[in-house]
Amino acid sequence: MTTLILGARTGLRRTGLRMLALIMLAMLASVIPDRDASASAVLNAAATTANSGLSGCNTSQGKALYNCVADVLERMANDVNSVRVGETQRALLTAASKLRAASSKAQALSAITQCQAAIAGALRQVKAANGMMVPGWGDEGLASIVGVLAKAARLIQTKG
Repeated sequence: MTTLILGARTGLRRTGLRMLALIMLAMLASVIPDRDASASAVLNAAATTANSGLSGCNTSQGKALYNCVADVLERMANDVNSVRVGETQRALLTAASKLRAASSKAQALSAITQCQAAIAGALRQVKAANGMMVPGWGDEGLASIVGVLAKAARLIQTKG
């Protein structure tokens, strides 16, 4: 009889430990942030900062304007560093580099247009995936990045 009681206690102890582990796992899962939501929030915040940065570029013209817009794009690429959107960062940094090398309005617009095309393509993938995160690119927050690029292109078109 003693063996039976000891066996029951061991079984209860194991069950209790399993339940405790399950509860702790559920608590941990509730603390971990939703990556999709945080990616969108980071992309939107970076775009908001970039829009105000572009407003500061409004007084520049020519090469100074291209460098100012390049600074804004580099800052935006750094601002999205906390989420895994390496392809988006690479597209922004490539555009910034091409803007710095641009010596004409056509070259500057080409740099922005190429970046816009890459990010718009990723945004189409996001929409096809019902707003889910596209690895390396991001999620629906990319729409705000495309908006910044459109504003940069308009600025270069009028002031460049």
